[in-house]
Amino acid sequence: MPLMKLLALILSSAALPAAGIRLGIVGTDTSHVIAFTKVLNDPSHPEHVPGARVVAAYKGGSPDVESSRTRVDKFAEELARDWKVEIVPDIPTLCNKVDAILLESVDGRPHLAQARQVIAARKPMFIDKPLSATLEDAREIAREVVAMMSEES
Repeated sequence: MPLMKLLALILSSAALPAAGIRLGIVGTDTSHVIAFTKVLNDPSHPEHVPGARVVAAYKGGSPDVESSRTRVDKFAEELARDWKVEIVPDIPTLCNKVDAILLESVDGRPHLAQARQVIAARKPMFIDKPLSATLEDAREIAREVVAMMSEES
């Protein structure tokens, strides 16, 4: 699970707030949201990564993609019921509640629009596969992230 290794590395070297890093999820239409939440939120999990917790999520979803349409509500309900993750109505609300974002939407087409909202909120972000639906969208995400980072240095 490459994300968990990356998070472990980042969290082990970062000065963390006492409460840890509050993570938000964009896109509850993939089983990754459950797997990542278990590893991050359950201290008894054998692969637990301390220092961050998933605390909120925005469902998102693509009605024209069956694997999205048929899973988005199911995984959102599981996050809320089993992990006490707050489900919020939109990405700006999500960004106001968290320190960083896991962009998990199974459909790469909305990734650029979703990433732009996270970038506008100046939040660090992990984008799960696929990065985007097109090479041009992937390049645009990279350009906008670099521009944001350049403004901060």
